[in-house]
Amino acid sequence: MRLEISYRGGTTHQAEVPARVCVLGRDPSCDVVLNDSKCSRRHAVLEEGPGGIAVRDEGSANGIYVNGRRVERANLTANDTLRLGDVQVKLLADIGETMVVGPDDLDLRTVAESPRPLAPDLPLRAVADPLTRAERKPPAREPAPRRVSPSPAGPRARPPTVSVLVGLWALFVPVSVAACLFAAQRLGGGWLALSLGGLASLVLAGLGTTMALGLHALAPWARHLQIAAAAIGLLACPFTLASATVLLYMTRPEVKGAFEGNGRVAPRAGSGADDATFALSIIGMLVLGLALAAAAALLL
Repeated sequence: MRLEISYRGGTTHQAEVPARVCVLGRDPSCDVVLNDSKCSRRHAVLEEGPGGIAVRDEGSANGIYVNGRRVERANLTANDTLRLGDVQVKLLADIGETMVVGPDDLDLRTVAESPRPLAPDLPLRAVADPLTRAERKPPAREPAPRRVSPSPAGPRARPPTVSVLVGLWALFVPVSVAACLFAAQRLGGGWLALSLGGLASLVLAGLGTTMALGLHALAPWARHLQIAAAAIGLLACPFTLASATVLLYMTRPEVKGAFEGNGRVAPRAGSGADDATFALSIIGMLVLGLALAAAAALLL
């Protein structure tokens, strides 16, 4: 190997290296001694093999650069430039003897008359091929399976009869307000009658709105209030049958489970048909009660 060595001050020398392995660095035992403070004691190794000349880093502090690109190991061809610290080393040819050069020494000094074999105890640190390093990596651990929490249950299904009761309570609000105002007018329309009628309409409208919202949300307290209202309705003769039907329906275990939402009471076979029957019965009994009340009003 024949090398052209250029220092930062502009001094250029040539060195002929007869050995097939050449160590470059500041250490006097190196094949080519580089007098540069940025070079490590054993900076790099040039090795000639069947595939040509290759360079590898010997664990230097500042690394090696081939044609401006930092490498750990690279194959070299003629006229490739190798930078070690502030020293430029250019590969010229493959002839000659081992030389020691410095920036202030303009003469080439022959170190040995014959090629000097590489010392058997010379520590040469092999640089692993990138593919080999990748193959030696431990296999990536598979991520632990993520625990998927069960999705929250959707809104509870509202029984048809409860939906009917929601509609009846919503209808109760305007009917009760109109009835209270009509009664106040019939009583003379004075300020006292109107005040009492307005107060009664507010109370009944608030009751109807609260019951409609509570039953719609299947709130447990709404079921208890509905049972209490049905019990009071038993005392109103025209609506006794309708109130009894509502009372019987609201005390069923399936209805109680729907309002509590605990699912402890399983619906019985045919409960859907029974629920529809209760809904039609309540509507029929309520219409009958309204007819009886209207007839009683006309007679009176």
